[in-house]
Amino acid sequence: MSEGMDNLCELEQAKRRDRKVYITDIAIDKVPFIQYDGFTDEENKIMQELAKDVLLLSKEKNDSNEVAITCDLGAENPLGCFGVSMGTEHEVDILADTLSNHIIVSRKSVAVVVLHNHPSTQTFSLQDIHFLILHPMIQVIVVVSNQGTVHYLKRDTEYEYIRAFELFQECIEGLKKESPALEMYMAALTFLAKCSEVGLFYR
Repeated sequence: MSEGMDNLCELEQAKRRDRKVYITDIAIDKVPFIQYDGFTDEENKIMQELAKDVLLLSKEKNDSNEVAITCDLGAENPLGCFGVSMGTEHEVDILADTLSNHIIVSRKSVAVVVLHNHPSTQTFSLQDIHFLILHPMIQVIVVVSNQGTVHYLKRDTEYEYIRAFELFQECIEGLKKESPALEMYMAALTFLAKCSEVGLFYR
């Protein structure tokens, strides 16, 4: 595919990112079972259930807007106790929820997982990436689109905070809060394309 066609495809994706998709039972049912890098089968099953829970909560309690679940996979019953943050169509403040905040700031060596949905169909936003970099105790962050597609970013053993932060700064160079959505989206895609260089696993 030519560079021009690539850019057209990215433009169409960026346009769709502002078009809210309402969650259906079909989307929840089709959330896939994913073999997360380094996770056990049992942990992978928990992740699938949490991804479905994110969409179900969004559909039933938040008008298909963003919802985040924060879970400690090392807990005795991860599915029985997790933090929930309700957001708007375009963002969610994960740390606004007391339990989510407690899990993120108090856990040092276990797997802390943050999952949230995106009402549109894009992958990680710059805000998602920045949140992961700023909170080193989070092992994996997951985005589930309102259509049931799953993407995740996970630290591997080669992860380097300083290099990750520098890469992020490079990708957002020249951007401002009022920059067009397409430019923000492309900056996030650039980071994701290069994230393996700093020890992040993206799927």
